[in-house]
Amino acid sequence: MERYTDDKHAEVVYHIVDAAEYHQQPKPKRPVWRKVVRVLLTVAAVSMIFFTLKPVFQAFRHKCHGGRKSDPMFTIPEKNMNPPIDLDMDHHFLDEVETPYQHYDFPSNLKTFYIRQESFTGLSRVQIVGNLIVHSCDKAENISAHFKFELSDEDLRPRLAVEPHDDGIVFKLDPFTLVRETVNATIFLILPVGKVHDKDYSLEELTVSTIQLPIWIKDTVTTQMDKAEFSTVAGSVVNYGTSKDKKALDINNIRVHTVSGNIAGEFPLNNAVDLETTNGDIAADIVPSDLREQIGYLKTSTVNGNHMINFISKLNPRPLYSTHNSVNGDVEVTYPEDWQGGLKLKTTSGHIKVAGKGTKVEKKDEGPVGRFWKVVKGEGKSKGSVNTISGKIDILIGEEEDKE
Repeated sequence: MERYTDDKHAEVVYHIVDAAEYHQQPKPKRPVWRKVVRVLLTVAAVSMIFFTLKPVFQAFRHKCHGGRKSDPMFTIPEKNMNPPIDLDMDHHFLDEVETPYQHYDFPSNLKTFYIRQESFTGLSRVQIVGNLIVHSCDKAENISAHFKFELSDEDLRPRLAVEPHDDGIVFKLDPFTLVRETVNATIFLILPVGKVHDKDYSLEELTVSTIQLPIWIKDTVTTQMDKAEFSTVAGSVVNYGTSKDKKALDINNIRVHTVSGNIAGEFPLNNAVDLETTNGDIAADIVPSDLREQIGYLKTSTVNGNHMINFISKLNPRPLYSTHNSVNGDVEVTYPEDWQGGLKLKTTSGHIKVAGKGTKVEKKDEGPVGRFWKVVKGEGKSKGSVNTISGKIDILIGEEEDKE
């Protein structure tokens, strides 16, 4: 190492260090947390590359081996669509199928029952498809649940969870996995109908809840219930019962709720009907029961979805309190001819149309933004409201007036 001084700054002494000596100096140590972050970022980057390229290699492999058939997809339910073939199977088929069902029986004296899908906690790449079918059988003497699972990897089977309880059953279908797998679930919920032990069978409350599975209510479901709730997160709810065939739901209070799914079918208006969806359409036929003095309550609600509500029988007559709300969707309601009372219709940017014999628009406020109509018919006690933001409102009470 050499030393020298600057002529202009004699008090400053400079040290010249050889290159070899410079490289021998110890490097400062990096903090441990930086090393940990670096390792985690490397693992994350490798994982992203792996999962991005995996589908490409799988597709190439399937092509080399002649391809693979895709899983069947179910169409969006409509009021009059035919159910999947599996729904037509009879109660006695359960012991004869190739893939065994898991059977769970419950006491015949239950008055409340639930079947509910829950999720495991943790990372999972399991794709869940299938159906949950509600079915009544006149030979059944108690509630039973039947599960069939078809898996892309049989190693998943012991990791699925079906947990029966005293008054219900919970199932979980998405165990932890980093690899893309598929679980195709077919679940039957069997309810008694008619007489059990020489007594008319009835339920006080039924709850059916799923995450990915659509709920299909067969036309056999005529079990009398006081309250029933059907809900799903990413599936539709469809009821196939029809009053004209004497096969209809007999539920005093019914609630149907979906997040991303449609609601379709025929629903009884004994006391109250509540149909709600966030992203989906509602296509419902309403059948009022013959309760002359009791008020009927009807509520339909969507955020992004249309309402197509139709009363297929008269109120007989009875008061009806109804509300129909939509943010981005049209609302079309056909009330029965004997409906009498008042309606309040409000929209921010949609159009309003009202028709029907004896129907009068009592008040109409329309400005640059927003429209409000007040509609009356007769002197009855029914009342209702329809509200939209950007959807049209189309109301028909009874039959349209003859055009001369």
